[in-house]
Amino acid sequence: VRGENLCSSGDELIEKLDNEIAGDARLRDSISFFLIKDPFPDPEDQMQNPTDWPQVLFVTGPDVARDPQMVLRSFVSSLGIATAWYGAIYPFLINTKLFDKAEEAMTLADAGMSTDLSWLSSLSIPVFVTFMSLQFSGEVAHQLVARSKGFEISLPTLVPSIFTGLTSSITSLKSPPKNKQDLLDFAVAGPLTGLLGSLALLCYGLLLTSTSDANTLQYYPGLPLLILRQSSLGGGLVELFLGAGTLQVPSSLEGTQALSSTMIALHPFCIAGYFSLMVNALALVPAGRTDGGRISQALFGRSGSQAVTFASLAALAILGFTSSDLLLFYFAFIAFFQSELEIPQRNEVDDVEFSRVLVAGFAGFLMLLTLIPMQ
Repeated sequence: VRGENLCSSGDELIEKLDNEIAGDARLRDSISFFLIKDPFPDPEDQMQNPTDWPQVLFVTGPDVARDPQMVLRSFVSSLGIATAWYGAIYPFLINTKLFDKAEEAMTLADAGMSTDLSWLSSLSIPVFVTFMSLQFSGEVAHQLVARSKGFEISLPTLVPSIFTGLTSSITSLKSPPKNKQDLLDFAVAGPLTGLLGSLALLCYGLLLTSTSDANTLQYYPGLPLLILRQSSLGGGLVELFLGAGTLQVPSSLEGTQALSSTMIALHPFCIAGYFSLMVNALALVPAGRTDGGRISQALFGRSGSQAVTFASLAALAILGFTSSDLLLFYFAFIAFFQSELEIPQRNEVDDVEFSRVLVAGFAGFLMLLTLIPMQ
């Protein structure tokens, strides 16, 4: 519906329209309407006023949310929990002492003798619990913001990953946010909460690692240089606490094999904090329907967000092929499952406040520091 908005803001127009149809139950339950920029403006008008994009009222049916596909999402989340558990166990098996102990137990089991691997589960539980708690904190932040802004969201779907335990958690919108600012607040709250919590846990774990004696370090889990060097922020913190040069390849070794075979022993909190740092940073990549894509859509609009998505996917692909399997895997995840834009906000015309731009910029800065590999 084309026309002129005589209200002082898009929010005011939406509120007045809501009040107009509030008394008509048939109409209220039959339509949804959104104030958006005209997707098909008159070319001559745009040439004369390129900065004054016309507004239209887009009217559609009552349900604009995507099909939740609960069975599929439950299955995917089950796989996500399984890979998160795997991500908590394998750092301990990188430790040669613990690996030899586990291999000895498996040999006894193959010979039909009784064996006990519960010690491995007991060691990995702190990693699994702290890692999942950090993901849960981000989802709690999502829920709190959505509730305060008056729109509904789905339960998170945990997407599996063999690299970091989880690739991401998908939280879909079940009803549209009021405006772009509400969308940005919702999108940035989850991953930023997870990022800050991950940094705090990583620093605490590194402090415990740096004060541990040699005997204790022998039984810590570990990560290879190849993984730790995939984050400038995470790797920089490791070198800050454990000493400059900790993540440098020994001069006697060269190539990728040296990076994958050289292990750094770390406190279990470090493992959980580092993996969670990577997961939450990936969520902030401005592409598609990820939280980063929602932030991009709130800041740059739909057309601008599509350009940012293309640039982000290109960067992920280049970095993935040249330096990081994790980024290549995330590129494939977005390209196949998260490339579409988010459902419309009720008011997509009014811009966000500058304070929100600063918050989004800070989150983006942390994302870049985390995902750019060490040189």
